[in-house]
Amino acid sequence: MINSRLSTGIASLAAATAFALLNAAPAAADGFAPGGWTHQTTMLTADVPGVPQWVIKMFAGNRKRTSCHDAAELARRPEALLTQDDAAVCTKRRFSMAAGQLAYDTFCTNKRFPDGLLVASKGSYTADSYKISTVSTGMKDGKPVKIVTEGSGHRTGSCKK
Repeated sequence: MINSRLSTGIASLAAATAFALLNAAPAAADGFAPGGWTHQTTMLTADVPGVPQWVIKMFAGNRKRTSCHDAAELARRPEALLTQDDAAVCTKRRFSMAAGQLAYDTFCTNKRFPDGLLVASKGSYTADSYKISTVSTGMKDGKPVKIVTEGSGHRTGSCKK
């Protein structure tokens, strides 16, 4: 039960990482195309005190989801492209998105990681796709935490909200 709750928290943090990645608006000509999108996050490793890695991967190894975004929403809130329902609170530290490359550092907390994690993401994007690598580091119960994920998404076509 504890492992399941902690794994859920890790999955939520992975979602928060994706959310945080696009927390700042790109230039209108250098952003994402509106429409339907599919997203996938894969956990590569997770060193979390008291929880074996295989347990974490079993509960939170891969996450898939779909989303639909119109042009106005992406202009107003580009992070909506990668947002899922998540209770994480993130504060931007560094952000750049230009010429097909993006980098983003943020500090996030949630119920499972109240001390927070520094979430460092970098990757590439086009109007119709993105790929990111993320390393989240911090402390839990006075011990170091390190979570490594990869994420990707691509536009699937038009959609109606």
